[in-house]
Amino acid sequence: MIISIIMVLITSFCIYGYIQRANLDYNTEGRYFSIEEGVVYKEQTKEWYGGIAVLGLIATGILTYKIMKK
Repeated sequence: MIISIIMVLITSFCIYGYIQRANLDYNTEGRYFSIEEGVVYKEQTKEWYGGIAVLGLIATGILTYKIMKK
């Protein structure tokens, strides 16, 4: 049960990160520089967040199914 809750939190964080990165305006080199944060984001980070979010959704679904099956 606790593992399922942790997976939901991690997955939620990754979905939030994916949405935030998807809304950024990248230059022709595929980079976004945030002056406020002083961070350079590469366009590929949104794919990583999205991939981790999908894997998290699958793992959470499997864990929830096993808990409900008992």
